[in-house]
Amino acid sequence: MILYTTMPQEIVFAEQNQQPSAHEQIEYRGVPLLVEMKGNEAEVIQVMSTNPMHFLHPDISPGQKLKLNV
Repeated sequence: MILYTTMPQEIVFAEQNQQPSAHEQIEYRGVPLLVEMKGNEAEVIQVMSTNPMHFLHPDISPGQKLKLNV
C-alpha cells in the first residue's frame, strides 16, 4: 500500500508502536469518562459525554484525580 501524505511515518504508524493503554471507560456521577486507573484512584483523560453541561464541572475535568470505591 502506498500512502501519499506529508505526515511523518512515526505519526501514521503510531498505533503499531504503542503498547496497549490502561484506559477504561467508567461512569462517574452519571457522566461517562475515559480514565487511567492507578489502584483505587482514576485520572480523568477525557469526558465522553455528549451533554455540554458535563464539561463545565471542574471536578471531572481532564487531569483530575478521582477516588473510587472499588
